[in-house]
Amino acid sequence: MKKWLSIILGIMTATGGFLDVGAFATAGVAGAKFGLGLIWAMLLGTVAIILLLEMAGRFAAVSGKTYMDAIREDFGFKFYLLPLTSELIANSLMLAAEIGGIAIALSLFTGISWHSVFPVAALLVWVLCWRAPFSLIENVPALLGLVTLSFVVAVFVLGGPQPEVLSTLWKPNIKQGELANYLYLSAAILGAIISPYLLYFYSSGAREEKWSEDDLVANRVTSIVGMGFGSLSAIALIFLAAIVLQPLNISASTLGEVGITMAKPFGVIGSLLFAGGLFACCLGAALEVALSVGYNIAQGLGWEWGEDKKPVEAARFNLAMTIFLLVAVAIGLIGIDPLQLALFGSTITALFLPISLVPLLVLMNDRQYLGDKTNRRFTNSAILLVLVIAFVVAAVSLPLEFLSGGG
Repeated sequence: MKKWLSIILGIMTATGGFLDVGAFATAGVAGAKFGLGLIWAMLLGTVAIILLLEMAGRFAAVSGKTYMDAIREDFGFKFYLLPLTSELIANSLMLAAEIGGIAIALSLFTGISWHSVFPVAALLVWVLCWRAPFSLIENVPALLGLVTLSFVVAVFVLGGPQPEVLSTLWKPNIKQGELANYLYLSAAILGAIISPYLLYFYSSGAREEKWSEDDLVANRVTSIVGMGFGSLSAIALIFLAAIVLQPLNISASTLGEVGITMAKPFGVIGSLLFAGGLFACCLGAALEVALSVGYNIAQGLGWEWGEDKKPVEAARFNLAMTIFLLVAVAIGLIGIDPLQLALFGSTITALFLPISLVPLLVLMNDRQYLGDKTNRRFTNSAILLVLVIAFVVAAVSLPLEFLSGGG
């Protein structure tokens, strides 16, 4: 019974924690600009993150090592610096955007400018990283994030998409001069959904909770069912933006504009539901990003680490998190809108995905670590294909988007 309760909790937290600021931003802009024409990218990203999350959990449970531990051990310290550097670059942008998402949610609740409450949001993240137990960080924000399932309800309240909107599923309305932005958003969606920080956090969390082969079933169910249900909220947000924003020619240039999608079916309550979902999901993601960077650095350098340890017992681990958080705050204080920062950070993440994740594929086929629990050929091929697509689309779209002056 205890195991099944743990599985149910895992499914609920995976469902509620699926969205982050990247998913909010990409889903809102994609629906507003191209209707349902980028659903394919969301579905492709969801399949990939299901496979990758299951792999990260299986590796930690069977080998008794975290992903970053194994990279340093198997590939050497110099190689370890390559994925670490890529993650520091991408995650500093995403953490700044996540904190900005928290600030915008607070702004929607209070009416105070998000710029003014940004330091408050950053302080909240730091306090929780410094003192909160791992179970709270892993579960509470994600459970609160279940409010985003109201996005699915909102689609039905609005009567679903009209035929002209539904037709964009197979025939996206890409106007002249918008191809670069379409490709840019495709890469951003893949980068937002296939988030390496989630794998680092999940792998390290499995070791924090001392997973073994007895947890493989729970890992598989949580990955498939939790991520599958979680993607419904992101897909529903694309539908809402296509139904509500596209006919009004609202481009969803800010997270506040994305929130209009919930005001249409539910009025003020809908706006509060959107703000609550944005707050919970961005808070949870910010904590995971900050912790994943701390885990990466500490595990790669052989330091003591663990969120459930007292700060003095893992001082360098906590110092690394704090310094990284300060860097992200400095980026956020520049004043770039969190939605735009999230789009750029997610596309950079897509560009770096091969650096971050190809080593995982190598490790998942190493019998010294996994015995008979190695990957199947289909899984390897599917992930490699997605990584190639994400890299190529990001590499092509970034300069095109820059030359076109943005969306």
